Amino acid sequence: MVQRPGFGVLLTRLLNCRQADIAWLASASSIPESELRSVTDGAPPSPSQCEGLATALGFHAADLFVVAGLSVPESFQPCEPATGLHLTRLISVAMALPADQRTHIYECVEQSPQLSPVHSADPPRTYYQGNGGFGEMLVAMLCVNRNLLSPTSAVQTLARLTRGGMYVAASTLHSIAAGRAPLKATWLVGFATTLGIPVADLAAMTGTDLCEPAPPDDPLAAEMATLLWNCRRLTVNQIENVLAEAEAMLIAVPDDASRDDWNLVHRSNDGTWWGAPRR
Repeated sequence: MVQRPGFGVLLTRLLNCRQADIAWLASASSIPESELRSVTDGAPPSPSQCEGLATALGFHAADLFVVAGLSVPESFQPCEPATGLHLTRLISVAMALPADQRTHIYECVEQSPQLSPVHSADPPRTYYQGNGGFGEMLVAMLCVNRNLLSPTSAVQTLARLTRGGMYVAASTLHSIAAGRAPLKATWLVGFATTLGIPVADLAAMTGTDLCEPAPPDDPLAAEMATLLWNCRRLTVNQIENVLAEAEAMLIAVPDDASRDDWNLVHRSNDGTWWGAPRR
């Protein structure tokens, strides 16, 4: 198990990876250089500093709070705790759709009104026991910040966005979070892809040796990572509505169609496959 160093160490590693320095960060974040040096020397960052650093570094503020080991403020938390089942299904359908229809789905999400946070009377249970290590950090950013509190939904989403490159059992995700399973380079790439964070950034902060060059960027996976993030501002009912809109775009695949020409999504009880033609 690799213990997670303080935020100052992680910030320094990230700056070194990007070949940037404190002077640049102070200018980009509007945080006095003296305050930033205190942080890199070990002082915990304040919430306002985290927000400024997130903007300067290109991180979601909620993710940087997790990296810093701070509680994520309610204003940055998902609107309504969800099991993630609808989100996983939405990602699966959206990945099959052609670009113009995916754009429509993004617009549906963006145009959905921002509602007040919903506090469930029976909130989803936390399924892992973190130990403050890097595994906990990555799993919290994935499952809590992106509202994938179901371990099954989380691992399915990882597998879909990495095209099967990170296919693990839900119990393995639990072990990663608890620090029982050392981080593998392939897993780090999977988390980076799904979180929409450059893999070089995560490798630098976690001290993980990628062993070989990172895979080329996957534009569709990057789109899905953004869609997953944007859905966190929606209620479960709103996500269901977006999913219904996406599923309505699927069409029955002809029996004699070549699978090379179609993205298959699901098979109905009568044996009909539903999907979208590849363009």
